[in-house]
Amino acid sequence: MSLALALPGCGDGSAAATDSAAATGSSGGIDLTAATTGPAPTTGVPTTGGETDTGGPPAPTFCAQIDVSLVLHPSAKIYGANEQDALVEHFENLVEETGATVRILPNVGTEFMATTDCLTAAGNAADDPILVFGAGGEVAPGAVEALRCTLDRFNVYVSDFDVGNFMFSGLMFPVLERDDWPAPGATGLAMLVAATDDKQANMYAQPGQASEAYLRLVGDGDRRRVSAFTYGDGAPELNMFSLAVSDKSRHYEKSETAYVAALADFTPLAVKTCEDFDYEAPDPEMPPTGCKRIDLLFAIDGSGSMDEEQDALRGANGMPPVLAEFTDALLEELTDVEDFHVGVVSSEQGFTAMHTHRDFPTMPESPETACGLPEGQRWLVGPSDSFADEFACVAATRSGTEEMTYYNLAEALHDPANAGFLRDDSLLFIVILTDEDTYDFVLSTSVAIRQRIVDAVGGDLDRLVVLAIAGGQGVFEMPETVCQGVYGDAAPGRRIITITRGFRERGLFQNICQGDLAATFSGVLDDVVSACAQFNPEP
Repeated sequence: MSLALALPGCGDGSAAATDSAAATGSSGGIDLTAATTGPAPTTGVPTTGGETDTGGPPAPTFCAQIDVSLVLHPSAKIYGANEQDALVEHFENLVEETGATVRILPNVGTEFMATTDCLTAAGNAADDPILVFGAGGEVAPGAVEALRCTLDRFNVYVSDFDVGNFMFSGLMFPVLERDDWPAPGATGLAMLVAATDDKQANMYAQPGQASEAYLRLVGDGDRRRVSAFTYGDGAPELNMFSLAVSDKSRHYEKSETAYVAALADFTPLAVKTCEDFDYEAPDPEMPPTGCKRIDLLFAIDGSGSMDEEQDALRGANGMPPVLAEFTDALLEELTDVEDFHVGVVSSEQGFTAMHTHRDFPTMPESPETACGLPEGQRWLVGPSDSFADEFACVAATRSGTEEMTYYNLAEALHDPANAGFLRDDSLLFIVILTDEDTYDFVLSTSVAIRQRIVDAVGGDLDRLVVLAIAGGQGVFEMPETVCQGVYGDAAPGRRIITITRGFRERGLFQNICQGDLAATFSGVLDDVVSACAQFNPEP
């Protein structure tokens, strides 16, 4: 599908597009020791980088090509001389410091490729929107002028369909529609510059959806091959996208960091993304000791539609106790683990103290509903002979239909009532179980909720594993709505998935409609075992 965009002085030919089948694989897993760099890029690429400090020949570089998806919001105030100079300098440094072929696909935030005639002066065909900015350490003739011309045209972008602020669509649609973008095996940089945030807000334009697709389709699932630069004012969705892509990604708030300063700060990270393309970390001098303790925190949806899921998790009504069997299997693998804590919080707003009674908080605490926990202790301690029965009691929760699962999880880790649950030397394993999305957008941003969880483990993602079991949303190129599983219907957990992706490889998602809970926990066993084995608590 093509569209002629009304850009003053621009050519009216739209970019040629081809349909490409989308892969359905996903990133994930905790162990990142295996490289998955894929084939070499297909366009002319150098094998050496920029000049060395001694003035000799260019030094070798790990990545031969960098493909930059540059998505610019026309209303962002980045089109002045200083801002243009800063972007040009960013790309010049990228070319000179890596020696890689640097290609740029400029676009506004739109589902349709915004093309201009600016690139013809750089030698492009009329239907070729990809600017080769440089190669072999040298900027290509005419590339700077072509980029400046494109920026001038985007500044006055006009369309009958949007105003250029659909940032995730502007990033992903060219990837889906063009078979020449990106090149196989290239390092990918996503640069999304908005006035505010992504404004499309439909079923596929979600940070978790877009980040998963970018990592899968551009990086072949290898986070070392991709990074993201996002910029906006009050832009938690762009921030979550950046957090999810890789540890070399950065988000900058316009109110806190000027655009010129943000580009200067990101340039070394972009260069490092290239340098780390095929990087294998050396073995640590001191091998990890592994975790001795695991603290497991559940947020369980207590609405009426969750009866079957709760029964399966608890082992009620003749069903095998899924969690008890999982912990047994975990301890068989992790023989050095001394003990674990297990706590449960409700999905009901305002209740972040862990459960000590059955059917809480709808049913008031009473001697008849008590689960037998010691006075002042709001969590279970295992292994124990009574663990399965005690968990079956505390995991029986009843609440309303506006679930605050992620917010309650995050706040439970900081609630003084739960002091002592999370230990300084433990691996924290968080589980969400729900058939609805989390409605905590009325309480906090996704970025703030994620940060509360990260703060609880001292900022160390190596101490954390997050498992979200909720309704799936499909993939960017094939989104899904309500799904049907063994426990009934489930709505897509779009916000849940977005926050979970923000923990990168430490965030695991399982579609509640695909298989039963026994299979789900069995499927993540290796991830938890791997995280525990790699754990090295601070002395």
